[in-house]
Amino acid sequence: MSERHRGVFLFQAFVLFLFAFYLFAFHTGDTSLWDADEPNNAQALKEMMVYHNLVVPVFNAGLRPDKPILNYWLMWAGVRLLGLNSWGLRIGSVAMGALLVLYLALALRRLYGEQTALLTGLLAATALHSQIIFRAAVPDPLLILFVTIALISYLRGYLYPQEERRDALVAYGAMALATLAKGPIGFLLPGLIIVIFLLLRRDLPSLWRRGHLAWGVPLFLLLTLPWYLAVGIETHWVWDRLFIDQQNIDRYAVAMQGHRGPTFYYLFTIALALLPWTIFLPQTFAELWQRRDALMQKAPADAFMLVWAIAWVTFFSLGATKLPNYVWEAYPPLFSLIAARLYAALSQTRPLDRRGVLLSLGTLLLVGVALAILGGWLAPQQLPPLGSVAYLGLPYIAAALLALAFAWRGLLLPVISSLGAGAVTLTACLVLLAMPTLNTLKPSVIMGRMIRASEGTRPYAIATWQWFEPSFLFYAGRGAMHNHPLKNLQELPHIVADGQGTAYLALPTRDIPALRARLPGILRAREIYSGYELYSREHIALLRVQSSLLEQSAP
Repeated sequence: MSERHRGVFLFQAFVLFLFAFYLFAFHTGDTSLWDADEPNNAQALKEMMVYHNLVVPVFNAGLRPDKPILNYWLMWAGVRLLGLNSWGLRIGSVAMGALLVLYLALALRRLYGEQTALLTGLLAATALHSQIIFRAAVPDPLLILFVTIALISYLRGYLYPQEERRDALVAYGAMALATLAKGPIGFLLPGLIIVIFLLLRRDLPSLWRRGHLAWGVPLFLLLTLPWYLAVGIETHWVWDRLFIDQQNIDRYAVAMQGHRGPTFYYLFTIALALLPWTIFLPQTFAELWQRRDALMQKAPADAFMLVWAIAWVTFFSLGATKLPNYVWEAYPPLFSLIAARLYAALSQTRPLDRRGVLLSLGTLLLVGVALAILGGWLAPQQLPPLGSVAYLGLPYIAAALLALAFAWRGLLLPVISSLGAGAVTLTACLVLLAMPTLNTLKPSVIMGRMIRASEGTRPYAIATWQWFEPSFLFYAGRGAMHNHPLKNLQELPHIVADGQGTAYLALPTRDIPALRARLPGILRAREIYSGYELYSREHIALLRVQSSLLEQSAP
């Protein structure tokens, strides 16, 4: 490749990176945190900063063994840059998403060629689930990025021995960072994928014959052990034990927090998550099936991507707890395979079946119609204050109709462009139209602002009754202040006393009459807010509870 040609490619990859960063950052900080993961993470970071301890994750004055440390450090960097707000907490995830797109474009160039690599990055940037995961203050973007780097780096080193040592070191380092982001899954599942691939290639001895383990494992341990040992020593190994038992073994064996689903759960979520590019999966898999006998030996990159996607999805399909985010790490290989298939069709190497393309676009049209119908009929029923969101189906409808017109004339590139434009338009509809309305249906934010405006620097306590969302603690609490979840109303005088005469109590509005009837005589409660909540789908109220003794002593 000439220097000029290489420069053009690098410029295109950089433009793609800027596009992805802008798309993920578009109005990302304008909405408050979404329950429950984002405010859990944010409150934990806030308490860690108050305690000047960025080693031990805590929440509501107790250990938080849910996730390792790397995401807290990423959020801390964002907060230092942009403040303790939605922008600061989420900007790290935005950056991880844009870096993923850039890495795919750069790392796949040698494996698949420049155009396929750039197209893979474009698919990753515009897929529906990307607009959710890379806008959230959660550890998943870190895991996605580092698992992708680990597996693609391993594949590059395996296929190109002259780069083997460097890429193997990158792979082990990336697995270490993935382990610091999400735990053992960061190395166990990538390792399993590599082993399955080598077994199918009948080349498992290469794993130790090439010396990967001899210097890869020490590097992995050097990066991961310091923090895991530090948090273990500081908590007398309680954090480590709870993390392994509760958040890994129990979460896989038992459906936690109601997150369950059938074995085929992820087939449904992947079909939605990869929109609008899902429509090309049937043609992609059909073509791979035709080459199945020679795939492992003649197209090892395709085989590796297929093993990666299938193994990741199968592993989590067998687990009890199911969430759409769990299989995002299987999307990069799917994007790569779809992009390779599309470029083969664009270059006329392996044209797509015209009838299949028309059928796929017709399916996307039906998806858009279904979104419009559900948004106009079901959304107002389930969330009356939200109203109709039928407009969310229009981008896919318009994109499908335009793409159908191009497909009928046999023009594939305009088809791809139309779908990409539809994906970006849907993001704009979500961010500019739906999110602002949804943001008003989160009373925690409003209650927090009211409390801070009312109390200023004066002391107070916060408590909840028959309701709790972590965002209430984040927005209503000050510093490392913790929430008091009431088990009975006899605890309330003590909480008011802790707040030096003032406490704020959040509870379902329907419970206010019963609470007033049982309120200890020494206390006075005044309702200062009531609003409909998105999560519980009922009205939540905020009471200002004060001691009558405080009122009597007031001048």
